[in-house]
Amino acid sequence: MSVTDGTNGHPVDGLPVRLERFGLDHWQQVWNGITDAEGRSGCSVDREDAQRPLQLTLETDRYFATLGVRPFYSRITVSFAVGGTLDRHEVPIVVNPGGYTVHSVRI
Repeated sequence: MSVTDGTNGHPVDGLPVRLERFGLDHWQQVWNGITDAEGRSGCSVDREDAQRPLQLTLETDRYFATLGVRPFYSRITVSFAVGGTLDRHEVPIVVNPGGYTVHSVRI
């Protein structure tokens, strides 16, 4: 996963990110961390997690507060399914104070 600030084109450094999988009836955290200077996280999915629905949550409030901006989306959650494969995917996310864009690229 990589996060870019769409207002300036720079990687988002220090953004809290959480990965969760859906269990029997609730979401369970499997990873959390922060993006690095390149806007990347070390987030990965193992075989067991790839069988279940997943979601990434980005806590954008803190990042935009450092810029003196209040975002419309204070938290961005992206739900997805890998489909049981362990193919590598890059998930580029572009954030700005008024919205975000997400897509997946198989690598």
